[in-house]
Amino acid sequence: MHLQNDQSDSGRILSLVKKGDLLIRDLGYFSLAVFNKLIKAEVHFLSRLRYGVTITDSKGKPVLLKDLLKQKKGVDRWVYIGSENKVWVRLVMIPVPAGQAAQKVRKAKQDRDARLNHSKQYYDWLRFNVYITTVDKSIWTAHEVYKAYRVRWQIEIIFKSWKTGFNLQHILNEGCTNEHRVRVSIFLMLLFMCLFMQKLYVRYKKEIERKADKRISLLRLSMYVSNNIKEIISLPDKLLKEIIILHCCYDKRSDRINMTDLYQYSKN
Repeated sequence: MHLQNDQSDSGRILSLVKKGDLLIRDLGYFSLAVFNKLIKAEVHFLSRLRYGVTITDSKGKPVLLKDLLKQKKGVDRWVYIGSENKVWVRLVMIPVPAGQAAQKVRKAKQDRDARLNHSKQYYDWLRFNVYITTVDKSIWTAHEVYKAYRVRWQIEIIFKSWKTGFNLQHILNEGCTNEHRVRVSIFLMLLFMCLFMQKLYVRYKKEIERKADKRISLLRLSMYVSNNIKEIISLPDKLLKEIIILHCCYDKRSDRINMTDLYQYSKN
């Protein structure tokens, strides 16, 4: 089996999307060439902007990052990104709350990778959420750009719950080189995950939200099920529900919104 990283795999989406689609990408799939092809195919996209990419205005005049970072209220304008393979995009920069910005900067300063030597400008960059999109202001406000990108994390959490919660890395270890065995293992796990989502997550989600005012954490639930599968199969409904409330729900926090609440908020 031939494995590709996100960057080299970036262009494969072109055969799957069609005119009018919206594609939301993370930085691992950032590719100026692919962005231009999406525009030609009339496919909209939303992505974070990679730090250090050249920015110019409609006349080809450089737009200096240091000037953009001075805009305390943020930025929302159309620009070209890239030096040779230029892409016409809407640039949206939204200031991060002070506490979150300080945390991002602190984490970057603790990075011990000898190849990284962050500049002051990079730390200023971390104080913004920086996005590029082809969706016009008449459709999305800057804040709606931010909300749309955050909803993408719901997909990330689902994948993480599958990979980490169910220990897929142990089931599909490097020693397993038989392609057919790998495929069968993947399909069996996907089948199990569908049953898990329907028989546990979906089944108890609304009732626990209504009666206990709690939100189920998909990652916590998957990890608990993975570690206690034999016991869970034989548990009565009432006891299983109590266990989920006790061990598999988000903690209530005033400084952060959980993904279930975020998804509900984004639909309203």
